[in-house]
Amino acid sequence: MTLPFGDLVDIEGRRVPTERVRKMRWTYAADLQDGAFERTEFLVEVTNWQVTGSGREYNVAGPGSWRIEDNAPEVEYAGAWSSHAGNFSGGSIRLSTEPGARVRCHYRASARHRLYLGTRATFNGGSVRVVIDGVERGTENLLIPGEDVLQRRLLGEFEGGEHLVELIHVGLPGTHFYFDFLEIAYPTSELPVYPVHSRVALATDWDTDHSMAVAAERTAWMIYTSGLHGRVNHYVGALWFYELACKGYQYASAAVEFVGQPEFSQITELRIGYVNEPPEADTVIAHVNRIGDTAETIAKAFELELNRGYTAVWARAEGNRLTIFARAMGEEGNRIRITASPQTGNFFVRVSGPTLAGGVDGEWVTDTTAKPRLNRAARDWSAAYYRALKSYGLDVVAAFSMELQHADPSPEAGLAQRYPNGEPVRLSTPAIQTNFSPASREFWKEVYLEMAGILAEAGHRPYLQFGEVQWWYFPLAGSGMPFYDDYTRSAFEATYGRPMALIHSNEVDPSQHPEEAEFLARLLAEFTLDVIAHVRQVYPGARFEILYPVDVNQPAFNRVVNFPSWAWTADRFDCLKTESFTYTFNRNLDAAKRAVEFGLEAGFEPAKRSHLVGVADPASPWLKEARWALSWGFESTVLFALDQFCLVGYPLPLPLGQRRAAYLGR
Repeated sequence: MTLPFGDLVDIEGRRVPTERVRKMRWTYAADLQDGAFERTEFLVEVTNWQVTGSGREYNVAGPGSWRIEDNAPEVEYAGAWSSHAGNFSGGSIRLSTEPGARVRCHYRASARHRLYLGTRATFNGGSVRVVIDGVERGTENLLIPGEDVLQRRLLGEFEGGEHLVELIHVGLPGTHFYFDFLEIAYPTSELPVYPVHSRVALATDWDTDHSMAVAAERTAWMIYTSGLHGRVNHYVGALWFYELACKGYQYASAAVEFVGQPEFSQITELRIGYVNEPPEADTVIAHVNRIGDTAETIAKAFELELNRGYTAVWARAEGNRLTIFARAMGEEGNRIRITASPQTGNFFVRVSGPTLAGGVDGEWVTDTTAKPRLNRAARDWSAAYYRALKSYGLDVVAAFSMELQHADPSPEAGLAQRYPNGEPVRLSTPAIQTNFSPASREFWKEVYLEMAGILAEAGHRPYLQFGEVQWWYFPLAGSGMPFYDDYTRSAFEATYGRPMALIHSNEVDPSQHPEEAEFLARLLAEFTLDVIAHVRQVYPGARFEILYPVDVNQPAFNRVVNFPSWAWTADRFDCLKTESFTYTFNRNLDAAKRAVEFGLEAGFEPAKRSHLVGVADPASPWLKEARWALSWGFESTVLFALDQFCLVGYPLPLPLGQRRAAYLGR
């Protein structure tokens, strides 16, 4: 197969523009099934891949290149603009929804260069007229239906010297023009070589685009070329790594009965379409009655026809009755319209109703019994990532929290941590915080074991992290703390012969409820030790790490129940990793320093310590926090995460020496 990007057309012969293609994604569909959907796996192998033609070179911004950020003094604004902080270049971006609003910027370049606009294309993006040195350079359309993406758009190539850039909102009122930066780039094909920091690492997260939407090998290459060669922290995520099952759904269906004796050479017909679409859009399936046909053979003929590749429906014949099922789950199938003929005479067709009916939307939940527990995408991407890291000589730990986006929140499933009023703990991730019951434990044990196998197959000695495996940190207003799922309540009562007391706040003095505090900490400890034992039955050399957030565990009750010190010891665990994002982002350096030093108090020497630092806010003192961890000689200091590091645009090499100040952006 050949894809001619210089002359690519769609199925109607229209040219497909390919001048700015940076990434291509292919989507594959599994074979249609003759029956209700059953989950299957399939593999696509692309071999003998070759890229030919011109334009294959890949350039990067070379030495001397720089960005003019949205808050730089060179940038002038006219009209109504608002500033927004976040994962943008330099940590902020400007927005205008007012036609006529403009950006002006003077700059001076020393040589011929490319000029890029950093912007954001969205589902409500507007249009921007580009004027450079008084010359109209065209219009940038920032509308991408259904999407929201940061982009770096080429505005042209220019000679060195003074230049004036003007960007004017020329879209409709209310449409968005985002201005992030201007980049003056001197292209080069030579990549810079950065000094290696063997104890500084980057973290990745499979829920984000720098993992899921990028080839694993590219992500590993980015980390390696950054020079940050410490042990990589890979969070396998909370949103997509598991299999799903639909709970409580029903497929829509219709019954078609063929009644009487078919007449030779007459036509029996089914028409299938969609509600609110014109009849001429219907699919017409006609059967010419043959000698010997019966009501039963005609039902079978329609079954065979419908099951040979129709994408909206499939069918099952039983005697003279044909049941037609929607392939789409739930209420969507109720939109399928069906009619039949003849409807009178010695032979006729009777349909149960004008549309398929009975379709009920279900609820997609994590399939905790699937084998394997990890879905194909997570397994394949992880395996490729770990192999690539191994080829660069980089170690990696795979992390799981207790969060599951699609965990069944019902009491019957027994998975969710629950508040005293019975509500499950729903997080903003979005996810359910799972509990430490046998139902939850059996699922997570297999997840950790499967990931250990993937690491081992990639050539690593398995390293697994309990990544915030914790009781949730905060009470529900008007209810209490999240210790009241059915298993925890019943197990406590069976142990102590009384109901668990109401813990209404994380600030409750644990000495007031010593049995509750001891019991909850023990459930957490037993969960982690049980997972370790399960994995080491197969991989006896597997390593394990705890990720402990010091900041959210500062409240008294949290400190006791979320760090079972008698079980979480240096002889049982290979490393204790701490984090304190809220201290970092709140600029609380004293608290951040205490967080770095926490593990030493817990008996973990520096060689068994690591610290995770949030880098999302370039104005926060995260670099100072990282330096503290390095000064203690920790095994690794990890920057969370690669996404923010790239989006904010931190310069390399990082100034990690012990100095008083470093410029990282306005």
